[in-house]
Amino acid sequence: MPYSVNTDLTLVVDIGNTNIVCAVYEQDKLKNRSRIEADPNFTVEDLNRQFKAALSKYSLSEFKYVALGTVVPRLGSTFKAMMELHSKAKVYEINGLSPIGLRYLIKEPALVGPDLVGNAFAAWKKYKSSALVIDLGTATTIQLIDKDGLYVGVVIAPGIKTAADHLFEKAALLYSVVLQAPSQLLGNTTRDAMLSGIITGHALMLRGFIAEIKVNYAQYGPFQIILSGGLANVIAPMCSTDYVVDQNLTLDGFYLALKSLILNEIN
Repeated sequence: MPYSVNTDLTLVVDIGNTNIVCAVYEQDKLKNRSRIEADPNFTVEDLNRQFKAALSKYSLSEFKYVALGTVVPRLGSTFKAMMELHSKAKVYEINGLSPIGLRYLIKEPALVGPDLVGNAFAAWKKYKSSALVIDLGTATTIQLIDKDGLYVGVVIAPGIKTAADHLFEKAALLYSVVLQAPSQLLGNTTRDAMLSGIITGHALMLRGFIAEIKVNYAQYGPFQIILSGGLANVIAPMCSTDYVVDQNLTLDGFYLALKSLILNEIN
């Protein structure tokens, strides 16, 4: 197979618990990004209809390569079945066992989620330095990857929206609010008090972890702080004065991992 991923249309798919994010890359540039609401009960044809709508002017038959990361095995299997039926593209599934050069202190790399692998690989290859990668999704994850591609470890905590939804569900007198940065630390209304607890509380947790990691893992520093995920722009200014927000980190990681796997095949 000639190595032409730089010019061929490449599809990158990140299947999460809440959403499926798909992106089209051409000539190393992200050309299209779409989001599909994830449903574990999707059939092959259900998923095909969703992708037709999401990809707009692109057809599945146009793609030669696909990078797939999935934390929902059932949906991942449905996606691969769809690709076999509607495309001749070769699907590369990215996970903790992918031979892409990352090294792990974790005893069982197979248990490292694909999204974590994508984030870690992108941080290593894009930023060329040791990094603390904070992804604010269904779960909030904090990963440490050193400048040589060593995956040191990860923290997994409830995500902001996950924790907020649980609070609204369990507390009868509290109500759902739009998640945004509060105007002050102590609220004078129920809304402001909740925003401080939810948003400022999460930011303080992250600041605490960042400070402790810098002390306890100083041998891997200095660190680039990278934030990604839906609420990254809200949380970032409250976490650190030295950070980058990269909303395409996971997708770029899957794409770069795909390129690495293809290079491994032809060398």
